[in-house]
Amino acid sequence: MLHKISQFCDKVDTIKKMSDELRVLKYQTPKSKDRDFRIQNLIETIQADCHLVSQDKSDYDNNKNEEGEYGDYSGITSYAMHIQNNKE
Repeated sequence: MLHKISQFCDKVDTIKKMSDELRVLKYQTPKSKDRDFRIQNLIETIQADCHLVSQDKSDYDNNKNEEGEYGDYSGITSYAMHIQNNKE
């Protein structure tokens, strides 16, 4: 795992909050173009975040990388660390 456990849990919490917002938008908000756009945006964001979490498959290690950082869920640091790990 490239991230701290707390970051992993925070990402799951964020996904849950977006899911709750999506449910309210879909079932408790009057239809409009803005609402439909926000629904689609939330769906895509949830899917992207779930994909990032699902790809963090390395073994859990409580150590920081060589730069003294953990990965993050932006995809940038994680991707860079993945490349670096594959070179070794």
